[in-house]
Amino acid sequence: MLSNFGSSVRYLEFYHQFARPVLSSGFDAEFWSRITIQLAFAEPSVRHALIALGYLQSTETGTLRDARAKYGGHSESGTLMYHYNKSVRYLIERMNEVTYTPEVGLVTCLLFVCIEFLRGNYHTAFTHLTKGLKLVSEQPGHSRPASSCSSLSVTSHPSATSNIHSSTLVNDELRPIFIRSMAAAMMYGVNVDASIDIPPPSLDSYRNLRFESVREAQLHSYELRNQSTLVIRDLSRKILAQQTLTVDDLARHSYMLDCQRAWLQALHMFRKGRHLSSADELAISVLIMHYHTSHIWTTYVADVDQMAVDKHIEDFQDILRHGKLVLDSMDLAATRPAANFTFEICLIPALYFVGLRCRCPRTRREAVTLLERSKRREGMWDVEQHVLVLKRVIEMEEEEVDPVTGWPVARVRLWSSVIESHMGATGGFWANFLPSGWVGQKTPDGKQRVLRQYFGP
Repeated sequence: MLSNFGSSVRYLEFYHQFARPVLSSGFDAEFWSRITIQLAFAEPSVRHALIALGYLQSTETGTLRDARAKYGGHSESGTLMYHYNKSVRYLIERMNEVTYTPEVGLVTCLLFVCIEFLRGNYHTAFTHLTKGLKLVSEQPGHSRPASSCSSLSVTSHPSATSNIHSSTLVNDELRPIFIRSMAAAMMYGVNVDASIDIPPPSLDSYRNLRFESVREAQLHSYELRNQSTLVIRDLSRKILAQQTLTVDDLARHSYMLDCQRAWLQALHMFRKGRHLSSADELAISVLIMHYHTSHIWTTYVADVDQMAVDKHIEDFQDILRHGKLVLDSMDLAATRPAANFTFEICLIPALYFVGLRCRCPRTRREAVTLLERSKRREGMWDVEQHVLVLKRVIEMEEEEVDPVTGWPVARVRLWSSVIESHMGATGGFWANFLPSGWVGQKTPDGKQRVLRQYFGP
């Protein structure tokens, strides 16, 4: 059958043998392992997008610096652009046919997002992602609770798209991947809620959760992470504008914390008395890392100097403990055939958060050490880039420490450290550091005053 793909079959073979295992996780293995390949036989848009992705995986290292050095200028790979453009053209043609179904566009869209992540083109990647989210939101059943998502049922015959039940594929497989990916966009400042509706959480629903599988816990976790990110974003914007938080703001904040705690209780109940596989335990480790990160951040988003986070030193250490478990399970070989890149946000944001927010010198340095162990880029989250910034944050905050504890004093605490999304072709980038004492201070042109530093050659 692969002979139908012509001379580019080697890139599909490379994708299947080397790239697919790195891209996929237990959460979305079905998509990367079977659905993409199956649809590639029937749909030219998917086929050419998959060839382009296989080509990228075979030629990239995975670091953001190398991606920008190769694709940040005017020279583009002929193989890549040929298949990428063919995929776009075939998709446009397919959308005008009466037999077109939404899963064709959504699968192609996810492949485009992955390609642009690999190339380091954040703007185009998030444009594709936002369009895909809007399309998902327009599908019947998109608003049903995550707990109603059942396992995907896909026929093994790869000859026609009609063999895949559209609503099942969209709701049970594609929609969850898009929901999980929303956090990546929102962390980079994309207002996805301007294009699609993100309903507020239901505390009663979270209190009544009874997980039957790790996947069900994951689905609820990703939805809650998105909702938490919106609360953090909205409150942060008010703090930067020096606006007083309203009663409604505080109630929304408290409500979100209650929802988070209810999800964690449901997870504890699920684990109690169960013998889980090592893969399930590792998936839960990732969820616990994400929980602590969202919960601590939500709790203290309104605390400008961030000194009160010291109460959560054990939670910071728990993030590191689970991060080490996940890292120990990975193949961290320095050389591999495929790019050291995964579509999933897993370790980097949580470890970076510990280094940023925890004042304990030993704990935050352990976060740096664990980050340096990880070789994989996660979406647009690049290890090399975040390690550089994190070391600078520690350096800045430890310019003045308490003589007894050795921990940074309030005066040198940073409220935020934001890496600008664009990286130059030589790997240089800018980061903005906001000391807690500067929150609300404006420059003459009305922008928030920050310390801006360049990293690179």
